[in-house]
Amino acid sequence: MMRILMLVFFTLIAVIALIFSLRNFQNVSIDLYFTSIQMPLALALTIELFAGISIGFLVAFMHILKLKSEYKLLDRKVRNTLPTDSQ
Repeated sequence: MMRILMLVFFTLIAVIALIFSLRNFQNVSIDLYFTSIQMPLALALTIELFAGISIGFLVAFMHILKLKSEYKLLDRKVRNTLPTDSQ
């Protein structure tokens, strides 16, 4: 249930951001330190939105990998400390 709510929430945010960017379609100059480019504000905002989402997923994925690694380590420690049944 929580996953569905999160999916709905992020989809709603994405739709609002897309509507906002489509309402702001004038050209802007973006300075990239070594060059400057012109693009519609809507495109710049959409690129930034998806870059932010991608970075968020990457950070979450790295955190999940860390937790899985810690789980495996703790599982090994527990298995080594439990007495074995010798019959």
